[in-house]
Amino acid sequence: MSGKPIEPAGSPLGRYDTDTDDALFEVRLLSLPVQILALSREQHDELMREFAMLALDERLSADHVPARLLELVDVLGRRYGAVSARPDEEIDAAITRGDKSIDLVYHVPAHVSEAADALERLMTEADVFCRDRQMLALARTPLQERFARWYLDQFRRQIAGLSPDPWPGPFDPD
Repeated sequence: MSGKPIEPAGSPLGRYDTDTDDALFEVRLLSLPVQILALSREQHDELMREFAMLALDERLSADHVPARLLELVDVLGRRYGAVSARPDEEIDAAITRGDKSIDLVYHVPAHVSEAADALERLMTEADVFCRDRQMLALARTPLQERFARWYLDQFRRQIAGLSPDPWPGPFDPD
């Protein structure tokens, strides 16, 4: 793990966050497991590509697809399907160095709490469709789900004035 926390540019929630001029809160992600984050990022990107492809398919209708899946296609495929900057460089550099974890510091507006809540709900619903084999993408593993809850909870907690909790482990996805 690097000694000094790194302050990446951009929102940690990437496409799920919108720029505003709101006051910023410091959020520290301590002992962030880079390998688990990398796997979670890959799974998320695969899922988003599938939703984006489904959003382009004009043949999708309520006759063939569950209504809630159509809603998720609309939200995740159309609204959030566009590529957006995400601060991956620091994480990629930590992986290249062979670091197990890294400390990151973000400065985010308060509305990131709401974005974290919305993202958690959307991804949980998407997991259901993946597990029911209505999607090609795989659902998140239990470790990825636990990591996502910890990650998003750090933003909610620290914006609410609570102190950061380091990732308790494990640090390897296997």
